Amino acid sequence: MKVKTVLCAVGHADDLEFMAAGTVMRLVEKGYRAYEVIATDNSKGSYELTADQLVAVSEEEAKEAAAALGLDDVFFLRYRDGELSDVPLNELREKFMRIIRQVQADVLMTWDPFAPYETHQDHRMVGMAATEAADFASLPLYHPEHMDHGLEPWYVGERYYFAKNPVGVNKVVDISGQIDRKIDALCQHECQMKLTIDAIKVEAEAAGISVPALSGLKRDEYRVLIDAGVRKACSDAGKKIGVDYAEEFRYEGFDMLARFAADDVRRIADF
Repeated sequence: MKVKTVLCAVGHADDLEFMAAGTVMRLVEKGYRAYEVIATDNSKGSYELTADQLVAVSEEEAKEAAAALGLDDVFFLRYRDGELSDVPLNELREKFMRIIRQVQADVLMTWDPFAPYETHQDHRMVGMAATEAADFASLPLYHPEHMDHGLEPWYVGERYYFAKNPVGVNKVVDISGQIDRKIDALCQHECQMKLTIDAIKVEAEAAGISVPALSGLKRDEYRVLIDAGVRKACSDAGKKIGVDYAEEFRYEGFDMLARFAADDVRRIADF
Protein backbone atom coordinates (compact mmCIF):
# COMPACT_ATOMS: atom_id res chain seq x y z
CA MET A 1 0.00 0.00 0.00
CA LYS A 2 1.34 3.43 -0.95
CA VAL A 3 2.40 5.66 1.93
CA LYS A 4 0.62 8.98 1.48
CA THR A 5 1.98 12.41 2.36
CA VAL A 6 0.10 15.42 3.70
CA LEU A 7 1.44 18.98 3.44
CA CYS A 8 -0.03 21.61 5.76
CA ALA A 9 0.41 25.14 4.39
CA VAL A 10 -0.25 27.87 6.96
CA GLY A 11 0.43 31.52 7.59
CA HIS A 12 1.61 31.40 11.20
CA ALA A 13 3.24 29.05 13.63
CA ASP A 14 0.09 28.10 15.55
CA ASP A 15 -2.43 27.95 12.70
CA LEU A 16 -2.16 24.21 12.19
CA GLU A 17 -2.51 23.38 15.88
CA PHE A 18 -5.59 25.56 16.29
CA MET A 19 -7.35 24.41 13.13
CA ALA A 20 -6.36 20.86 12.21
CA ALA A 21 -3.87 19.22 14.58
CA GLY A 22 -6.18 16.38 15.57
CA THR A 23 -6.81 15.39 11.95
CA VAL A 24 -3.10 15.54 11.14
CA MET A 25 -2.39 13.24 14.08
CA ARG A 26 -5.01 10.79 12.84
CA LEU A 27 -3.38 10.76 9.40
CA VAL A 28 0.05 10.21 10.96
CA GLU A 29 -1.39 7.34 12.99
CA LYS A 30 -2.62 5.83 9.72
CA GLY A 31 0.93 5.88 8.42
CA TYR A 32 0.99 9.18 6.52
CA ARG A 33 4.13 11.26 6.27
CA ALA A 34 3.32 14.83 7.31
CA TYR A 35 4.99 18.16 6.68
CA GLU A 36 4.21 21.79 7.48
CA VAL A 37 5.21 24.97 5.68
CA ILE A 38 4.84 28.23 7.64
CA ALA A 39 4.77 31.27 5.38
CA THR A 40 5.48 34.15 7.78
CA ASP A 41 8.01 34.84 10.52
CA ASN A 42 5.39 35.53 13.23
CA SER A 43 7.21 38.78 13.96
CA LYS A 44 4.15 40.82 14.99
CA GLY A 45 2.31 38.44 17.32
CA SER A 46 3.28 39.72 20.76
CA TYR A 47 2.59 42.51 23.24
CA GLU A 48 5.91 41.98 25.05
CA LEU A 49 8.69 40.63 22.81
CA THR A 50 10.61 42.49 20.14
CA ALA A 51 10.20 41.29 16.56
CA ASP A 52 13.65 39.68 16.55
CA GLN A 53 13.05 37.91 19.85
CA LEU A 54 9.66 36.69 18.65
CA VAL A 55 10.97 35.25 15.38
CA ALA A 56 13.60 33.16 17.15
CA VAL A 57 11.29 31.94 19.90
CA SER A 58 8.42 31.22 17.54
CA GLU A 59 10.48 29.00 15.24
CA GLU A 60 11.79 26.91 18.12
CA GLU A 61 8.30 26.50 19.52
CA ALA A 62 7.00 25.53 16.07
CA LYS A 63 9.61 22.76 15.88
CA GLU A 64 8.57 21.49 19.31
CA ALA A 65 4.90 21.51 18.30
CA ALA A 66 5.73 19.69 15.06
CA ALA A 67 7.52 16.99 17.04
CA ALA A 68 4.49 16.62 19.30
CA LEU A 69 2.29 16.12 16.23
CA GLY A 70 4.64 13.60 14.65
CA LEU A 71 5.50 15.75 11.62
CA ASP A 72 8.48 14.76 9.49
CA ASP A 73 9.68 18.33 8.97
CA VAL A 74 8.75 22.02 9.04
CA PHE A 75 9.64 24.53 6.32
CA PHE A 76 9.94 28.23 7.20
CA LEU A 77 9.48 30.75 4.36
CA ARG A 78 10.04 33.72 6.73
CA TYR A 79 7.99 36.36 4.93
CA ARG A 80 7.09 39.32 7.14
CA ASP A 81 4.13 38.65 9.38
CA GLY A 82 0.96 40.47 8.37
CA GLU A 83 2.37 41.58 5.01
CA LEU A 84 1.83 38.65 2.63
CA SER A 85 -0.33 40.82 0.39
CA ASP A 86 2.90 42.59 -0.57
CA VAL A 87 4.27 39.31 -1.91
CA PRO A 88 3.37 38.52 -5.55
CA LEU A 89 0.93 35.61 -5.60
CA ASN A 90 2.99 33.74 -8.18
CA GLU A 91 6.12 34.05 -6.04
CA LEU A 92 4.37 32.50 -3.07
CA ARG A 93 2.77 29.89 -5.31
CA GLU A 94 6.20 28.84 -6.60
CA LYS A 95 7.47 28.37 -3.03
CA PHE A 96 4.57 26.08 -2.22
CA MET A 97 4.83 24.22 -5.53
CA ARG A 98 8.51 23.54 -4.93
CA ILE A 99 7.76 22.02 -1.53
CA ILE A 100 4.82 20.02 -2.90
CA ARG A 101 7.15 18.46 -5.46
CA GLN A 102 9.92 17.99 -2.91
CA VAL A 103 7.81 16.05 -0.38
CA GLN A 104 5.51 14.57 -3.06
CA ALA A 105 2.36 15.66 -1.26
CA ASP A 106 -0.79 13.65 -1.92
CA VAL A 107 -2.92 15.83 0.36
CA LEU A 108 -2.91 19.59 0.89
CA MET A 109 -4.31 21.03 4.10
CA THR A 110 -4.61 24.82 4.23
CA TRP A 111 -6.76 27.89 4.83
CA ASP A 112 -9.87 28.05 2.66
CA PRO A 113 -9.23 30.90 0.20
CA PHE A 114 -12.98 31.27 -0.39
CA ALA A 115 -14.18 31.38 3.21
CA PRO A 116 -16.09 34.58 4.12
CA TYR A 117 -15.10 37.20 6.67
CA GLU A 118 -11.43 36.22 6.78
CA THR A 119 -9.78 39.42 8.01
CA HIS A 120 -6.17 38.24 7.96
CA GLN A 121 -4.39 38.78 4.66
CA ASP A 122 -1.80 36.11 5.48
CA HIS A 123 -4.52 33.46 5.68
CA ARG A 124 -6.12 34.60 2.43
CA MET A 125 -2.81 34.67 0.55
CA VAL A 126 -1.63 31.30 1.84
CA GLY A 127 -4.93 29.64 0.97
CA MET A 128 -4.98 30.90 -2.60
CA ALA A 129 -1.27 30.40 -3.35
CA ALA A 130 -1.21 26.90 -1.85
CA THR A 131 -4.37 25.92 -3.71
CA GLU A 132 -3.01 27.10 -7.04
CA ALA A 133 0.29 25.36 -6.33
CA ALA A 134 -1.54 22.09 -5.70
CA ASP A 135 -3.71 22.56 -8.79
CA PHE A 136 -0.77 23.11 -11.13
CA ALA A 137 2.12 21.14 -9.58
CA SER A 138 1.49 18.20 -11.90
CA LEU A 139 1.95 20.31 -15.04
CA PRO A 140 5.57 20.18 -16.26
CA LEU A 141 5.51 23.63 -17.87
CA TYR A 142 4.92 25.28 -14.48
CA HIS A 143 8.42 25.99 -13.16
CA PRO A 144 10.33 23.48 -15.27
CA GLU A 145 13.48 24.76 -13.54
CA HIS A 146 12.45 22.62 -10.58
CA MET A 147 13.44 19.57 -12.59
CA ASP A 148 17.01 20.87 -12.67
CA HIS A 149 16.99 20.17 -8.94
CA GLY A 150 15.43 16.73 -9.25
CA LEU A 151 11.89 17.89 -8.47
CA GLU A 152 9.45 16.24 -10.86
CA PRO A 153 5.85 17.36 -11.51
CA TRP A 154 3.55 15.93 -8.87
CA TYR A 155 -0.23 15.49 -8.63
CA VAL A 156 -2.00 16.50 -5.41
CA GLY A 157 -5.30 14.62 -5.25
CA GLU A 158 -6.95 15.80 -2.04
CA ARG A 159 -7.48 19.07 -0.19
CA TYR A 160 -8.68 19.74 3.34
CA TYR A 161 -9.70 23.39 3.79
CA PHE A 162 -10.22 24.92 7.22
CA ALA A 163 -11.52 28.38 8.16
CA LYS A 164 -12.51 30.51 11.12
CA ASN A 165 -15.93 30.92 9.48
CA PRO A 166 -16.23 27.71 7.46
CA VAL A 167 -18.68 27.29 4.60
CA GLY A 168 -19.47 24.20 2.59
CA VAL A 169 -18.31 21.87 5.36
CA ASN A 170 -18.57 18.31 4.06
CA LYS A 171 -16.06 16.47 6.23
CA VAL A 172 -16.09 16.36 10.02
CA VAL A 173 -13.27 14.32 11.54
CA ASP A 174 -13.57 12.66 14.95
CA ILE A 175 -10.56 13.73 17.05
CA SER A 176 -11.85 12.58 20.43
CA GLY A 177 -8.78 10.39 20.82
CA GLN A 178 -6.44 13.23 19.87
CA ILE A 179 -7.92 16.21 21.72
CA ASP A 180 -5.48 16.12 24.64
CA ARG A 181 -2.44 15.93 22.35
CA LYS A 182 -3.88 18.66 20.12
CA ILE A 183 -3.96 20.97 23.14
CA ASP A 184 -0.49 19.81 24.21
CA ALA A 185 0.89 20.68 20.76
CA LEU A 186 -0.87 24.04 20.72
CA CYS A 187 0.58 24.93 24.10
CA GLN A 188 4.09 24.39 22.76
CA HIS A 189 3.53 27.81 21.14
CA GLU A 190 3.97 29.58 24.45
CA CYS A 191 4.53 33.05 23.00
CA GLN A 192 1.33 32.78 20.95
CA MET A 193 -0.72 31.39 23.83
CA LYS A 194 0.37 34.35 25.97
CA LEU A 195 -0.65 36.60 23.09
CA THR A 196 -4.08 34.96 23.11
CA ILE A 197 -4.53 35.69 26.81
CA ASP A 198 -3.34 39.27 26.32
CA ALA A 199 -5.74 39.75 23.39
CA ILE A 200 -8.70 38.47 25.40
CA LYS A 201 -7.84 40.87 28.22
CA VAL A 202 -7.60 43.77 25.76
CA GLU A 203 -11.04 42.90 24.37
CA ALA A 204 -12.56 42.59 27.84
CA GLU A 205 -11.14 45.96 28.87
CA ALA A 206 -12.39 47.62 25.69
CA ALA A 207 -15.85 46.11 26.24
CA GLY A 208 -15.85 47.24 29.86
CA ILE A 209 -16.72 43.79 31.18
CA SER A 210 -15.25 41.50 33.80
CA VAL A 211 -14.43 37.93 32.76
CA PRO A 212 -14.30 35.68 35.82
CA ALA A 213 -11.94 33.20 34.12
CA LEU A 214 -9.41 36.00 33.65
CA SER A 215 -9.54 37.25 37.21
CA GLY A 216 -6.13 36.69 38.76
CA LEU A 217 -5.01 34.59 35.80
CA LYS A 218 -1.29 34.98 35.14
CA ARG A 219 -0.03 35.01 31.58
CA ASP A 220 1.97 31.80 32.02
CA GLU A 221 -1.17 30.02 33.22
CA TYR A 222 -2.65 30.20 29.73
CA ARG A 223 -3.36 26.47 29.46
CA VAL A 224 -6.54 26.65 31.55
CA LEU A 225 -8.18 29.13 29.18
CA ILE A 226 -6.74 27.61 25.98
CA ASP A 227 -7.90 24.15 27.02
CA ALA A 228 -11.44 25.35 27.66
CA GLY A 229 -11.64 27.32 24.41
CA VAL A 230 -10.31 24.52 22.19
CA ARG A 231 -12.55 21.92 23.79
CA LYS A 232 -15.59 24.15 23.31
CA ALA A 233 -14.89 24.69 19.60
CA CYS A 234 -14.14 21.03 18.95
CA SER A 235 -17.13 19.92 21.00
CA ASP A 236 -19.42 22.08 18.87
CA ALA A 237 -17.99 20.46 15.73
CA GLY A 238 -18.29 17.01 17.26
CA LYS A 239 -22.01 17.41 17.85
CA LYS A 240 -22.51 17.40 14.08
CA ILE A 241 -21.48 13.74 13.88
CA GLY A 242 -22.30 12.60 17.41
CA VAL A 243 -18.78 12.47 18.87
CA ASP A 244 -17.10 14.27 21.74
CA TYR A 245 -14.62 16.33 19.71
CA ALA A 246 -14.06 16.97 16.01
CA GLU A 247 -12.49 19.25 13.41
CA GLU A 248 -14.38 20.32 10.31
CA PHE A 249 -13.29 20.94 6.73
CA ARG A 250 -14.39 21.67 3.23
CA TYR A 251 -12.94 18.67 1.43
CA GLU A 252 -12.16 18.32 -2.27
CA GLY A 253 -10.73 15.24 -3.90
CA PHE A 254 -10.03 14.01 -7.43
CA ASP A 255 -12.62 16.40 -8.87
CA MET A 256 -12.31 15.52 -12.54
CA LEU A 257 -12.20 11.80 -11.84
CA ALA A 258 -15.28 12.15 -9.64
CA ARG A 259 -17.31 13.22 -12.66
CA PHE A 260 -16.78 9.80 -14.19
CA ALA A 261 -16.36 7.46 -11.21
CA ALA A 262 -17.98 9.18 -8.25
CA ASP A 263 -18.61 6.06 -6.17
CA ASP A 264 -15.00 4.90 -6.50
CA VAL A 265 -13.65 8.33 -5.58
CA ARG A 266 -15.76 8.51 -2.41
CA ARG A 267 -13.96 5.44 -1.12
CA ILE A 268 -10.54 7.07 -1.44
CA ALA A 269 -10.90 9.60 1.39
CA ASP A 270 -9.68 8.37 4.76
CA PHE A 271 -12.41 9.83 6.93
